[in-house]
Amino acid sequence: MLGRLAIRQIPRYYTVSSRLINNSHQLSLRNVPAIRRLALVGLRRPFHSSANLLHRTASAEHGMATCGNPAPAFKFERLPTNAEPTHYDVRLSPCLNQFSFEGLATVDVTIKEATDVLKVHAQSLLIQSVSLVANSGDAPKKLDTTYDDKLNILSIKLPSVLQPQRVQLIFKFIGELNDKMRGFYRSQYKDKDGSEKFLASTQFESTYARLAFPCFDEPIYKATFDVTLEVDSHLTALSNMNVISETPTTDGKRKVVKFATTPKMSSYLVAFAVGELEYISTKTNSGVEMRVYTVPGKKEQGQYSLDLSAKCIDWYNEWFDIPYPLPKCDLIAIPDFSMGAMENWGLVTYREIALLVDPGVTSTRQKSRVALVVAHELAHLWFGNLVTMKWWTDLWLKEGFASFMEYMFVGANCPEFKIWLHFLNDELASGMGLDGLRNSHPIEVEIDNPNELDEIYDSITYAKSNSVNRMLCYYLSEPVFQKGLRIYLKKFQYSNAVTQDLWSALSEASGQNVNELMSGWTQQMGFPVLNVSQRQDGNNRVLTVEQRRFISDGGEDPKNSLWQVPITVSVGSAPSDVKARFLLKEKQQEFVVEGVAPGEWVKLNSGTTGFYRVEYSDEMLTAMLPDIASRKMPVLDRFGLINDLSALLNTGRVSIAQFVQVAASSANEDEYVVWGAIDEGMSKLLACSREMSEETLKSAKQLIVKMFEKTGAELGFAEQSGEDSQKMMLRALVQARLARAGHQPTIDKFNQMFTDFLEKGTPIHPDIRLATFGVVARSTGKEGFDKLMNLRETTTFQEIERQAMIAMSQTPEQPLLAQLFEYGFEKNKVRPQDQLYLFLGTGSTHMGQQYAWQYFCEHIKEFLEKYGGANSSLFQRCLKFAGESFGNEKRAVEFQDFFCNCKDLTDTDRQTLARPIGQTVEAIRLNARLLEANRSIIENLLKQSNL
Repeated sequence: MLGRLAIRQIPRYYTVSSRLINNSHQLSLRNVPAIRRLALVGLRRPFHSSANLLHRTASAEHGMATCGNPAPAFKFERLPTNAEPTHYDVRLSPCLNQFSFEGLATVDVTIKEATDVLKVHAQSLLIQSVSLVANSGDAPKKLDTTYDDKLNILSIKLPSVLQPQRVQLIFKFIGELNDKMRGFYRSQYKDKDGSEKFLASTQFESTYARLAFPCFDEPIYKATFDVTLEVDSHLTALSNMNVISETPTTDGKRKVVKFATTPKMSSYLVAFAVGELEYISTKTNSGVEMRVYTVPGKKEQGQYSLDLSAKCIDWYNEWFDIPYPLPKCDLIAIPDFSMGAMENWGLVTYREIALLVDPGVTSTRQKSRVALVVAHELAHLWFGNLVTMKWWTDLWLKEGFASFMEYMFVGANCPEFKIWLHFLNDELASGMGLDGLRNSHPIEVEIDNPNELDEIYDSITYAKSNSVNRMLCYYLSEPVFQKGLRIYLKKFQYSNAVTQDLWSALSEASGQNVNELMSGWTQQMGFPVLNVSQRQDGNNRVLTVEQRRFISDGGEDPKNSLWQVPITVSVGSAPSDVKARFLLKEKQQEFVVEGVAPGEWVKLNSGTTGFYRVEYSDEMLTAMLPDIASRKMPVLDRFGLINDLSALLNTGRVSIAQFVQVAASSANEDEYVVWGAIDEGMSKLLACSREMSEETLKSAKQLIVKMFEKTGAELGFAEQSGEDSQKMMLRALVQARLARAGHQPTIDKFNQMFTDFLEKGTPIHPDIRLATFGVVARSTGKEGFDKLMNLRETTTFQEIERQAMIAMSQTPEQPLLAQLFEYGFEKNKVRPQDQLYLFLGTGSTHMGQQYAWQYFCEHIKEFLEKYGGANSSLFQRCLKFAGESFGNEKRAVEFQDFFCNCKDLTDTDRQTLARPIGQTVEAIRLNARLLEANRSIIENLLKQSNL
């Protein structure tokens, strides 16, 4: 499953918490009178347990202020281990008109220890009856139940103490097709005539299968599933497996669709979909039936993903040396979807934007993201579905490896994307950005209550885990790494595993102690920065390397953390080769690189394959500048060097003036990702200058124009024949930065492009479209804003919808921003899955910062209701976006105090939000620190530049 965030990146996991039913009259069902006589199971607002150990230690260790006396800790309980399911027969009858479903679930249970009570999970279900069949042929016996709303556990009182044996539990129940994108839920769309339509789909990870049927809803309880759906006769019904029978009901209005039995799998991987759907299909070389399903009118947009997915199954079959075990694999685009995608075995669900491609409209970056998301989910068919973590603490075992394998597949099969270049920014830098905070968390994060899982579907679980896997793969070599993964998958297939099991398999393959090497990277928070200095000894270079934890505020690490760091070294005479390899195990060590001439530069982390930063002595850094300027140094190393310098800005170890010096030496740079690292540093200069004065900001913009203007003139605006895909993205980045810096000829050109697009139908290249929309929103007032709004209203393509929203959020005029927020949040013209994009551009102006923050404060009650509570990932993202662009201590205190005193939050909510609040406060203080460390430096820099 995917969960990742940035303007450049589809959110991989934005879960919207379920709005639970408060009153039975909210269910419009055929048998309403019966509902009033039934027990209500889990129909109140979900209970969010008090913060687990992770939250409490984050608060205490990292100095985050707590609010009053914390509520007593609620003790979370997992299901007892005295019983386990072996098979489910789930029969559901959904009604898309009444947003409800009736259900019958028969569960084969093996009792392993004598007991008079069995426990299962259930939530938001009206339980009509629970019955027991103890012996084959016996009549079902109705049983009494009790329900724990906090734990979502239904306790079933057995007629007597039962000894170890096999029994059947039969549940009859009613549920709601909710509108919160979890459990069995409804999704809304409009057909070609503009009529409102609905389909039903599922999202069961992490703990939402219990919203659809009573079950043992923990990953260790694997079982087989038989699924039967009764639906209206004109609808398509899908599930994990292939259809084995389809029978009309007596009245002919509905049909009963029965699916084949699944392999053994966890409950969170079960899936259904019901609606008016169309599809395109193909077969893999190995004979697997592949289909892409969409709402009517969009199936042709699935062709790219269909072709790619068929290739992907065959590629993974070979790479893992285990054939995909199901006869079919459907990919379905859902209009309302809380994440990027979900890896349900045989029925993989996606946001439309994460699956559908229109060759004439989809940008290169978006097309590459589609390729990555498709490859990510299909990698889960092995990592996650075939072998599943025992508990959510080891969530990274599936997410980190699916994230790594997506790049392995796309890198090998889609060379046009140059995907490993983008890896550095989207994965490595993203993971380091979050992990540099004191309010981060380890990869192996202790999970008590899985209802608190949403917040760890983040850049640690995905990007850091992905990057650590890449580092280990390079260290062991790909063949050895592959051998270890094959051992792991074959040993634990159709079962569950923990991190140690993976390390053991890789140790077996490599002959090395991988646990000793890697445990520091997964069990402790953060990552190292290596401080390196050198001396010449004859024809050898002696490097003194010292490691310490990289903390973005530049402060000390209270734990004095230590890692085993795989170091690669390259030198100026052969910049593309690895000259030497070392393993740093101590706090400080000396290493000798043989055969290095005096004056020749030496660089650590060759190819930027390691998850660490490097801080060089002035002498070492200066020696590299000529080969950065000439591009003799490889692109991966140029990016890594500049990205490290940008990160070191916040620590105070590097000044903005030093960064600008290195950036200026890159005037001849021609790679998109390197310019992206330069651009990130320049944005820090602008952010500081904006806090200083209007005059300083004006001068800083002039400096940026001076640095970018030559490249912008060379690139122009039009795609040239024979260019690779990176060039147009570079063009968009450079021209957009010039426009943001107030370069009027660039602004005029963008505005003319937009006018020609609307009036003459002249197409805007998809890769420069977002930049164009942004200039229009910032520079043309209400007229341009209204045109963007109209474009969003009339387009049928989600990428354009999203880009128009992001652009409009950058308006410098408060009445227009107020109009946008009312349109998106209060009138609900923007799908809940996309509403966080309304915050993305607001941080570019003081007005936008203040408006977004004030709006969030004034509407927090509505946000909590809309997204289902403080645990919602969508709520937490909006919280962060509303504050993280501020840049002074007063704002940090204001932000923290608001959540301490907000009457719409409970103590439990505050504990649930401890880390997101702490991360945002930390980000604000980092902005303030950057400003104070560089205020005089920026003034002197601008004076020296005659600005």
